[in-house]
This record gives sequence, C-alpha cells and structure tokens, in this order.
Amino acid sequence: MDQLRSRFVQLNVAVIAFHITTTVICVALRWPAQFGGAGDPDDVAGEMWLRGTAIGAPVVLTIVLALATVAASRPGRIGSAGTIAIVLISLLIIVGGSGEAFGIPSPDVPTAVLIFSGVGNVVLSLATLYVAYLLLHGSPQR
Repeated sequence: MDQLRSRFVQLNVAVIAFHITTTVICVALRWPAQFGGAGDPDDVAGEMWLRGTAIGAPVVLTIVLALATVAASRPGRIGSAGTIAIVLISLLIIVGGSGEAFGIPSPDVPTAVLIFSGVGNVVLSLATLYVAYLLLHGSPQR
C-alpha cells in the first residue's frame, strides 16, 4: 500500500474510532441526537443505530464507513470504490455534524457538546475529503 493510501486508511480508522468513542459517551450520558429535532434521552441506545447521537454518527453509517475503509485499503477499482463511498459518507457526516452544531439547543445536551460535535465532525470529514481527492486525482508529489 502506498503512503498516501496508508494515511487515508489511518485517517478513516481515526474517524471510526472517534464515532465509536463518542457514541459510547453519548449513550452513557444520555445525550441523544439533536439534528432533526431532539432525540429521546431515555432511548439513546435505540436511536444510535439510525439516527446517531449528539456527537456520533449513526452506527449503521459507521459500519458502512468501516467496510468502505477496508475496500479503500486495496489497490485498483476496489480501492477507488471504497474511496468514493468514503467521500459520500463524509459529505453526510458534514451535514449531520453541522446540523448538530447549529441545531436548537436542548436541555438534554450541553451546547458546547453540540458545537464540539459539529466542529470535530466537519474538520475530520474535510480532511478525509482532501486526502480522498489526492488519492483519486493523484497527489502533487507524483
């Protein structure tokens, strides 16, 4: 695996770890998703699968991201398909993260947590999009 692809995979593993960690924290602290309306603090563990949490992406999306990362680690068409899937997922995460950050404050989740969510998710996703662009279009070092 070349160095750029390796860094791309490492970045996505970090994104996956971020979402797993933040989902566990949100379930423990009962911080439901706020994007699209306040979630149920008594059912964060149920809503996390498709709706996500205050900080973490939906678990289903995180699983798809993990599978796409495995594919992206491969050369050729499989790697390109995995990279394109990661681009699409990153765009969804930017929308969701921004929705959490700019959503209506809720008594269930501190506003600082929602801002952290938005900033963290958008920064990680933008970094992912940049490296994906380099991978798909050739890095300037080539």
